[in-house]
Amino acid sequence: MCPRTREDNEKIREQTIFHLLQAALKVFAKHGYHASRMAEIAQVAGVSKGLAYHYFASKEELLISIAEQRLQQYLPLLKGLREIVDAEKRLYFLVNFVFDELVEKTDELRFYNALYLNADGVRAISQAMKKYQTQFDQQFAAEKKLLRDLGFADPELEAIFLRSTIQGIALEYMLSPKDYPLQQMKERLISRYKIKRKDPI
Repeated sequence: MCPRTREDNEKIREQTIFHLLQAALKVFAKHGYHASRMAEIAQVAGVSKGLAYHYFASKEELLISIAEQRLQQYLPLLKGLREIVDAEKRLYFLVNFVFDELVEKTDELRFYNALYLNADGVRAISQAMKKYQTQFDQQFAAEKKLLRDLGFADPELEAIFLRSTIQGIALEYMLSPKDYPLQQMKERLISRYKIKRKDPI
């Protein structure tokens, strides 16, 4: 039997970390951060508790890594907002990206939203933001440019309003996915911003 190469070991390491983060997300979403235990996270990940602690010294480290992982998930959105030239197509891309994710990752997004409502989550997000602040700033700049291209006189304020509107829709949907008229909200949101392009504030 051939010994494992450095590349093999690195691949195993990356896979283990990935499984631990996915497991932590499931366990945190199910029980809440404080009620979750590293032993259960390790069990769900299919690794020993000792190995889990080898990669993450605490639940807090796991939580920070989950927050970083969430910020990484926005990279395709930033890429699209930068590369799509037509403003209306960019608008469709933004809305579709957010709403598709909302449907596909409802339980996961419930947990991410809960992070903003407790002190541990705020600390984890703050730690993650130290590493991803540039990306966050670039994302907001891309959103402002979109709204400027759509004809808004105050794109910064409108970008905040658009984010707040989308977050409100997301929260309503997460509370009652089966009954919420998500498709109609999506169409109405796009329609309102297309109208503003022709009739700037």
